[in-house]
This record gives sequence, structure tokens and C-alpha cells, in this order.
Amino acid sequence: MRWCSVPCLLVCLLASVAAAQAPPSPFTVAIVRDDGILLPVATHDRGRWRMPWPGPQREADVPVRLEDCPLAWWGLPTAPQQWTLHPRDDAPRIVRVERPVVMFSYCRQQVALASRAAARTWWRPADGLRAPKHAIAIAGGTADVVLPREVDPESAEGRALLDAVQRPFNTTERLMLAADYFARYTPSVEAAQRDRMPVRALSIHAGPGRSGEIYFVELQRRYPRVRPEHLLWCDEVTYMAGWVRRAADDRLDLSLVERAVTSCLLDSVLRATPHAVIRTPKGPAWLLELYRPQAEGYAVFAAPVDEHVEMLGYRSIGACEGEPQAPSQRPPATADDVEVP
Repeated sequence: MRWCSVPCLLVCLLASVAAAQAPPSPFTVAIVRDDGILLPVATHDRGRWRMPWPGPQREADVPVRLEDCPLAWWGLPTAPQQWTLHPRDDAPRIVRVERPVVMFSYCRQQVALASRAAARTWWRPADGLRAPKHAIAIAGGTADVVLPREVDPESAEGRALLDAVQRPFNTTERLMLAADYFARYTPSVEAAQRDRMPVRALSIHAGPGRSGEIYFVELQRRYPRVRPEHLLWCDEVTYMAGWVRRAADDRLDLSLVERAVTSCLLDSVLRATPHAVIRTPKGPAWLLELYRPQAEGYAVFAAPVDEHVEMLGYRSIGACEGEPQAPSQRPPATADDVEVP
């Protein structure tokens, strides 16, 4: 039997401690379209999120080979050829990328990656300029990925959530419609009657929060339109997108990335869809797709702990009208701003 000396044991112990305290390896997250195009959108490195991959341009200069892409684009020690694909309807698997390609997106061009192995068998048609996506992909280090669980608004879980969220929706709606906070807008229905009207969900997704599961929701409430005359067929809509979380008093509350008054077309609001939640040493980070009819981008948000939201990074993938803007980081209104029953 071989005995290890005290200095040897000390060296082994220090090596184990150093390995345990070593930061996780950086990894890059890409969005995967149905046609097998991968677009890197964010890199996690030593607790921070960065967006090193080149953004949209009017005319993109596309390298011929993967090896020709500048190393700074990847945010990784080496250029990856293998990616771990995380599709919503299947188990994770390894795919290879073949070459860089030019991707057309919202009147812009940008460098992307082509992978036949990552293509979806049955492609879905594009929704206007917005290409359908079916997965995310990870390259570099290991990432703890959770795909948000879709909840049917008509299910028992969905109906119970909407019933519980009625009160915070009412409070937030009254705050945002206060003339000196949001806009000089008067809805066609009085406040007391609005509070009794149902809240509808466009989508509900469940995923990890700081302490248990939370929900990301797109909510709306519709009112009959009284003007202008040519839009009487289209209701007025109060729209909210964000997380439903449990507050300190154990009731549900909202942490919103968007709140607005719009039309039934929802063409003037920044809509949001979660694609993945990645557990990091600093807590879960939600990757959201943010889009309008003429622009699209991706943002990483920290799982909220109160009414404020913390955006960790934003990346545009194109815009046809002006320059794309990141979601507003204005602080939400509070009960001190307007009287709420």
C-alpha cells in the first residue's frame, strides 16, 4: 500500500478546491430556424452575457469557411463545429455546422451558420418577415438548459393562473392608464367595469425562477372601439408581456417587459416569446424573442424577484423601419403614482 505524504495531500486538496472554484467554461447560445440556419445570439462567460457575433448590416461580408470567421465572433477559445441541439419536441443531440451563410432578416443581411442536420423535417411557413424557429443550440462549455413548458390557457392550470392574475392585471392597467404616467388615452369602458372584464392569454410558458417555477405570459383585455370610425371593427387592447411571480405576501404579481394600449392587430407592441431558460451561478436567465411586424431581436433577462426586470443583454437581428430598439428599461409605476382601489 502506498502512502501519500502530508505535502502531497495538501497539494491534492488545493487542486480539488481550485477545480471546484474554477469558473464554468464559456458557451454560446444560437437560435435554430426550421431551415437549419443557426444564428449565435449570446455568449455566457465568467458570469456575464455578451453578444460578440456580428449584427445585421445592409450588406454582410460572409466568410467562405468556418475557419475564416474571426475568433472574436465566437466568444469562445476556439471556433466550434459541433453544437448541442435542444429541440422543443425531441431529445438533445449533437449536430455539425457546414459553413457560414448570409441570412436575410427584416431588410438586413447577417452572417449565420448552415447545418442540414439541424433542419426541421417539416418546415413551417414564415409569419411575415419572422422565420419560424424550433430549437436552440449550445456550443463550447456545458449549459444547464431548460425549455419553457407551454401551458394551454384553456387548461385547468391556465384558467387558474388567469383567475389569480386578474387582480395584478387590474392594478397595473390602472397605473399605466393614468394620464400623467402612460399617455392621454381614455378607454371606452369605465375603470370599475374594466376590472370585471376577463383577462385573456395569448400564450403561457412555465420555467424556473429564483425560488420555484414562474410563468411568462402574454396577456390582453379587449374593449369596444368608439373612434376613429374606420377602425370600429377592431377592438382596443391592453397588452402586457412578462412574468407572473409570487410576491412577498404570497399573492401573484407581474414583472413586465412590455405594457401598452394597442389595437386588435397588436402591430404596435413589442411581443415576446421565451425560447430557453439557462441556469447559471447567478440564477436562471431567460432568453426571449422580442418582435414587431418590422423588427426582431433577442434579449437575455434575469429571472425577476420583484416588479423590476433586469435585461442582461440585447441583440437585434434586423429591422425594416429605422433602427431596432431594445425594450424600455423604465421603472414601473407604483401605487404612489395613482390611486388604485
